Amino acid sequence: MQEPGSTSVPSPVVAATPAEACARVAGEIHELLAAGARAGAPTVLGLATGGTMVGVYSALVERLAGEPVDLSRVTTFNLDEYLGLADGDPRSFRSFMAQHLFGPAGFAPERCHFPDAALAAEQPGLAGEAYQALIARHGGLDLQLLGIGRNGHVAFNEPGTPEAASTRVVPLHEHTRADAAPSFGGLEHVPTHAITMGLLEIRAARRLRLLAFGEAKAAAIHAALVAPVDPACPASLLRNHADLEVLLDGAAASALGA
Repeated sequence: MQEPGSTSVPSPVVAATPAEACARVAGEIHELLAAGARAGAPTVLGLATGGTMVGVYSALVERLAGEPVDLSRVTTFNLDEYLGLADGDPRSFRSFMAQHLFGPAGFAPERCHFPDAALAAEQPGLAGEAYQALIARHGGLDLQLLGIGRNGHVAFNEPGTPEAASTRVVPLHEHTRADAAPSFGGLEHVPTHAITMGLLEIRAARRLRLLAFGEAKAAAIHAALVAPVDPACPASLLRNHADLEVLLDGAAASALGA
């Protein structure tokens, strides 16, 4: 394990445009799915939501339309879900995935998994353990997609999250809720809690692909890749992963030389 204070930095891939970075990741996922289909082997994807992922999923849907792949043995696990939303709420991450990937690409709904927000509201410990166990029963994640928050969070692992944290219910940081406010019609409507995959499960994925675009993410990327490893920036705790690739546009990479 990398010790706090280490400055070992994975070399980020700086793309000319976000679309170029999204296409690169979508191509890798398509190749992973195609290889699994050819071998008759299961493929397990860890998926994320948010504006950064829209381009990835759009590019992947386009690739799958042009080069179809048998998805019948593909299983997906999403990172997180808000607590307190009604079934079918269009602001839920389940609805986001159905709109941007699962529906257009034809993923089997029964193979697309999310943390159980309803159970988490009643028995948070049980919900976390159940999701962690389900991932383990499928052999872990072949590839996990990640974004990064302005405060360095990944999934809903907010600043101060220890490396060994597993799936659990968390209160949402004020910055995270503020970023979500436009989608909810105001901060007062944003859920205060979510259930999130922990850094333990994320770090166990065989590949990590983290994407960040725009100047607003530059400080977080600097903290994640250049500043000393510190739980204050949860993304920095991924730095020593054996197969981490960070894909940025020029604006998100602009503070790396600072």
